[in-house]
Amino acid sequence: MIRLLKIELRKIATYRAFWLITGLYAFLLAFLIFGIPGLIDYIAEKTPNNTQIRIFKAIVFNFPDIWQNITFVASLRYFIKIIIGIIVIITITNEFTFQTIRLNIVNGMSRSDFILSKLQFIILLSLASTLIIFLSGLYLGLMYSSAKEFSLIFSKSIFLLAYFIEISTYLIFALFIGILIKKTGFSIIVFMLYLLIEPIIDYKIPDKYCPYLPLNAMNSLIRTPNTSLIKIKSPGFNYDFQEFLAISDVAICLGYAALFIGLIYLILKKRNL
Repeated sequence: MIRLLKIELRKIATYRAFWLITGLYAFLLAFLIFGIPGLIDYIAEKTPNNTQIRIFKAIVFNFPDIWQNITFVASLRYFIKIIIGIIVIITITNEFTFQTIRLNIVNGMSRSDFILSKLQFIILLSLASTLIIFLSGLYLGLMYSSAKEFSLIFSKSIFLLAYFIEISTYLIFALFIGILIKKTGFSIIVFMLYLLIEPIIDYKIPDKYCPYLPLNAMNSLIRTPNTSLIKIKSPGFNYDFQEFLAISDVAICLGYAALFIGLIYLILKKRNL
């Protein structure tokens, strides 16, 4: 298992573009999370009656709700996670461009091992992304939250797991697109186009089927930010906020991950490399 990951890491060790884009993603993700307090303060300064905005800041970064809030922002469909999806597409399409996949197979690596090495790489990227969110959230929560009891700090950290599952499935989807198309530019175009096409499909089909579309299934894990304090401060506020991580949502998301992995295996099994 570790041997396959080491092989994968050796491939990208000298690939400068990968490290630049990955570094950009990590910087933007951390900057996004750390920039929220400053943005709220800026808005408050420009607003005459800023009491509600100050309250909102306390809500956003209060333990344990902060985990749901920041993972919700990080997992937004048309936002920063697109960058990490493109990273995966570039790494897999380069395998076909430079024929390293053929070299690996010739040297004795099976197609299953090749897929496993890519999945390990995706898990590593997903863990790194989740770790950035965890460290950022922990720092901001300790700085701004009024609740600092250990039990409260980690009581909703399940949303970090939800984010990890969501981003891993998203990257497996990107891997599937890259293997299916093989060409870097076309793969990125198809990947981006699908982000626009699915909402159109969502609009056309009956509502009961919408949660089962791939991106909808991924984004259903973390549907809304948490607003428990808003409910306390605003009695009668009846918006349907997400209160917990649903097992059914996790199952559908993991089902898509398994489907994409199966399709990847079938493509590589039948394709002449």
